[in-house]
Amino acid sequence: MIKVLDCTLRDGGYVNNWEFGKNSIIKIISSLTQANVNFIECGFLKKINYNPNLSLFSDVNQLYTIINNQNSETKYTLMINYGEYPIDYISNNINKKLMLRISFKKKHLNDAMIYAKSLTEKGYEIFLNPMNTDLYSIDDLKFLINETEKINPFALTIVDTIGCMCEKDAVNIYKTINSELNPDIKICFHSHNNLQLSFPNALALINLSNDRDLIIDSTLFAMGRGAGNVRTEQIIKYLNDNYNSDFDYIPVVKLIDDVIYPIFIKSPWGCSTPYYLAALHHCHPNYAKFISDKGYISTETIIKIFNSIPAEYKYEFNIDTISDLYGKFCLY
Repeated sequence: MIKVLDCTLRDGGYVNNWEFGKNSIIKIISSLTQANVNFIECGFLKKINYNPNLSLFSDVNQLYTIINNQNSETKYTLMINYGEYPIDYISNNINKKLMLRISFKKKHLNDAMIYAKSLTEKGYEIFLNPMNTDLYSIDDLKFLINETEKINPFALTIVDTIGCMCEKDAVNIYKTINSELNPDIKICFHSHNNLQLSFPNALALINLSNDRDLIIDSTLFAMGRGAGNVRTEQIIKYLNDNYNSDFDYIPVVKLIDDVIYPIFIKSPWGCSTPYYLAALHHCHPNYAKFISDKGYISTETIIKIFNSIPAEYKYEFNIDTISDLYGKFCLY
């Protein structure tokens, strides 16, 4: 079965600093629930001072008050970037509709697995989200799978963090995971549309998923950093037309019109030359944002900058590196 996870309130928050407003947060969750979206990611779980106008939470109990009255089969998630939220801050799960997603860098894999195991012991179903999954060799993937099976999470996610995957990349990773991973564990796909390939890549994996549940991450109106993500309205329409899904399209369209499009008018997202070139050169999207914020820079200069970023900093944003390169190539 193909399912959809809308992560507008989390991934889309990079556009507006998660300042959706309390009423809009509630409306997004309620409308997506009405639309029968399978999973709704409601924001980040972080060690912060809680503000109900932001889709950032400092305690899981803050989300309970929003989702407790939702009468549906939809489940709700929060994401934790490994290392940003102490395990002791998380209480035992008292609401089986709440799940947690653990995002981690490759260098933190072993420690992140220990953290994730502790969450399962607290009663949470979890997603494991290894950032930049394209950096994992076949042996790395097999090690990841072996460690994953020790935890038995709800899902393991293929994460195209910098939006550089082509179809063959996504398919090869999927085939490796699918052939090795316990069939009861779902596979999830989270991508960024910097090469305008998020939707085609999702369709390629959908076509391969006959023997396993697949979850596609998406956002309303593709809201997200840079070129954004798979569009929720597009994927649910496709699944309704081709896989007999029962998503209700109307609440989603109304939600885009009422809540998301006004954000787009103020802070547009979508395809741009810096984000496209960042993906082509396998560079973190924050480098593209840095360049975009500087105003017009020629394509030739952008390429020179991306080509000059040291390999060890390409996937991990380094402000000093990009500042130095900007000074070298753009300031005379």
